Amino acid sequence: MSARAFLTNLIVIASVMAFAALLETAVPFFAAREWTRGRRAANLGLTAVVFLLNWLLASLAAIAALGLSIRSAGLFGGVALPSVIQIVVGVLVLDFSTGYLAHRIMHMWPAMWRFHRVHHSDDFVDVTTTYRTHPVETVWRFLFAIVPVWLLGVPAAAVVIQRLLQASNGVLEHSNIRLWAPIDHVLSLVWVTPNVHKIHHSRQFAETNSNYGNILTIYDRVLGTYTPAERAYSVIYGLDDADPIRSTSFSGLLSMPFRKPAPAIRYSVPPTAAVSARAASQQ
Repeated sequence: MSARAFLTNLIVIASVMAFAALLETAVPFFAAREWTRGRRAANLGLTAVVFLLNWLLASLAAIAALGLSIRSAGLFGGVALPSVIQIVVGVLVLDFSTGYLAHRIMHMWPAMWRFHRVHHSDDFVDVTTTYRTHPVETVWRFLFAIVPVWLLGVPAAAVVIQRLLQASNGVLEHSNIRLWAPIDHVLSLVWVTPNVHKIHHSRQFAETNSNYGNILTIYDRVLGTYTPAERAYSVIYGLDDADPIRSTSFSGLLSMPFRKPAPAIRYSVPPTAAVSARAASQQ
């Protein structure tokens, strides 16, 4: 990926993040408190790492494909499909591979959960949570994108569209914004809305291990991992075994996968701050 393309992508994503941050201020779902703000610097630090690592991986993949001539015509190359159909199928395949499959495996495989729990350890979810991901997870998701692209010969246009949708909706679905319930109900029939994804960040593992989709909810619905968006109003974010100090530290987040989890804290009722946040958000 050229420096110009990287800068263009960065500007687009940054613009979406800025727009989502404005929406969070105008129509917050949960009222933020001082205790929710200290983690933002660590989150944005990981965001910068994710952007740079994605650019490096995409650049290396492009150089390898060009220099080693390993680009594959793939399945699409042997089937006479209209370009529009190839693009639509390509977007769906990549959304399933990177958004659902790679994500669900990280929850099911303890070795990868150690890295993915960095994302889930955030005790408040807003626009800065989007790219609060460990570099190992970034590489993991990249592999689930590059393999189907090579095997199927997914068109470049499909890759660009899917990455743009993934990045944009990833920001919006993590945003602390209140969506009118009737609209959310209709959209969530096919689309991952903020309410749908809020449930995925719940402390309850039955809810955490659901709603894996990034763009579309159809995979969760078909594969039996969907939890209705109405549960979002009672969600408590974070992990019971996350160290509250390391969870708000950039270096702590990077080292988290290599340390023993903290003793689990079980909440029989939501923390006071969370209760007041919900009350304020629903008034």
